[in-house]
Amino acid sequence: MMRMLDITERLLTIRVGTLIMLLASLLTWQTPSRAQGPTPRWQPYDPARVDGKVLEEAVLSGPLPVQCPVPPLKDHYVIGVAQTSRDRDPWRELMNKEIAESAYAYPQFSVIFADAQGSYAKQVEDVQNFLMLGIDLLIISPIESDQLTDSVTEVYRQCIPVIVLDRHVNNDQYSIFIGANNQAIGEAAGHYAANWCADHKRAPCNVIELRGLEGAPPTKDRGIGFRLGISAAPAVHIVASDNADWLRELALDRATQMINKHSDIAVIYAHNDAMAEAGRVAAQNAHYDLSTMLFIGIDGLPTDEGGLVSVLNKRLAVTYVYPTGGHQAIEWALQMLVHHVNPPHWVELPFTEVRIDNAQAICNTYHCSLATQKQ
Repeated sequence: MMRMLDITERLLTIRVGTLIMLLASLLTWQTPSRAQGPTPRWQPYDPARVDGKVLEEAVLSGPLPVQCPVPPLKDHYVIGVAQTSRDRDPWRELMNKEIAESAYAYPQFSVIFADAQGSYAKQVEDVQNFLMLGIDLLIISPIESDQLTDSVTEVYRQCIPVIVLDRHVNNDQYSIFIGANNQAIGEAAGHYAANWCADHKRAPCNVIELRGLEGAPPTKDRGIGFRLGISAAPAVHIVASDNADWLRELALDRATQMINKHSDIAVIYAHNDAMAEAGRVAAQNAHYDLSTMLFIGIDGLPTDEGGLVSVLNKRLAVTYVYPTGGHQAIEWALQMLVHHVNPPHWVELPFTEVRIDNAQAICNTYHCSLATQKQ
């Protein structure tokens, strides 16, 4: 596995290379550098190369509108990454890091990162700036589907491949979507909570829910999934639910308010690990016996403050490794731009449930801070 480098160093390397390439592009008008041969055609993808499950097959006409030509072969390609927000979001930082490291392996790729800072208006502006720069491919994780669908469609209709990561848009005007099934993750968390409540004879079994950003597809899906997971357990009740926007500090405030309004809380279900940790602190501050409670998170990051370490340290009972898709995005960018491969339209990435009995093995796999040599 490639050595994990510091993200600041990695992004600086990518961005310096990007500036050089953009200047070169202006001087050469980005003309194709290779001899013209027969008209290229889209090639079918190899199912063995798909990392995940194909939910929608490739569009027969190709990953671009039917009137668009196959992208010309070039010596260098510029990829724009429209990110939702990096500040205070370790999962987004990991996605950027995986994209940067994967792109670094291909010298013909330069990557520009844009941070929307949680603003859909800023992300729309970022996409427009990428278009003005003349990018060869867009990778985007939309802040809100409703607000970014038109921007994604505009790029796609300009014959630029678009890879949508993690959060969907409201139509099919993109080249490939890559992401895990948030509803299935939420449902797995609901099943875990229902079984725990039954095993511990908690009836009623009161739950508070710390949700992500309202309007974000993962928030909706993780909430729906959890409710499906507990639907067959009449003793389990969600007594309070509030948005904390994925942020630990806000989650501490929201969890404190909900705990103060409701008694006998048994389960805190959070849409990410940082909010689950905040819920645990709120319960401790309210003088709950933490050994009688269940704390559930999602993301399972391998960082010092990530969910893998939290489960190993028995601060969370369970989390779910939610893959970023960063590596897969660059691999499909290579396939489309360089090899003219027509990708599947929708690839679902697998997720992993992390419990105390398997956390060390998963930690070792992802080289988390508490990794050992034992597998």
